[in-house]
Amino acid sequence: MTDEKKKTKSETKTNPYSVIADNSFSERPLARQELVDRIVNDPRMHDHKEGFFSCIQCGICTSGCPAARFTEYSPREIARRALEGDPTLLTDDTLWYCFSCYTCQARCPRGNSVACINQILRSIQVEQGYGIKHVEMFSAWGEQFYDKGMGGTPGVFFADIAEAFGPKWAEFIANRDEIRDELGLGGMYPSEQAVSEMQMIMDETGFRDRLVSIGAWGGKDPKKK
Repeated sequence: MTDEKKKTKSETKTNPYSVIADNSFSERPLARQELVDRIVNDPRMHDHKEGFFSCIQCGICTSGCPAARFTEYSPREIARRALEGDPTLLTDDTLWYCFSCYTCQARCPRGNSVACINQILRSIQVEQGYGIKHVEMFSAWGEQFYDKGMGGTPGVFFADIAEAFGPKWAEFIANRDEIRDELGLGGMYPSEQAVSEMQMIMDETGFRDRLVSIGAWGGKDPKKK
């Protein structure tokens, strides 16, 4: 190889030592800052803003997390990435391993709450469509909750429950309404007024729209029939 060719090859090769590392105190890119702002400005973070910004990555949250014990989910990693505004959090399925036991929140020495961070991030995932696969299974429950004011007794499990608990359970279910009347408890479901008030709250907070977006009522808004 000629000296000229060697020179050309060396000139095109990037010198790794010529790249200056990013300043850890520099401002975040706009897109990342928007995600951080979305998290800290959510009402669920009202009591945890200072803790969020002062996370010291001690790992206490992860050490006590039941989900972290059995899966690849790591509350400490989520806290770090959220503080960095990492956009890959919006397509991260491990967030859904958190079941909001709030052990991380109870143990955090800084007052942070990764459980709340997860709830916010999962809401954004659903808004953007990615997280729908994780919640569409609950659309039927949400639909019933909206229509009747409660999720309802899971009748689909009655046969299995009766088998496990015996004749007393079957007898109770068969006479449940009469028993409730004798005890002065009224019907199983809330009153029409209570349901109307609950529906108003769900309408104003966007709960109904969210249900429709994940497939409730066959994807058709019941208020726009």
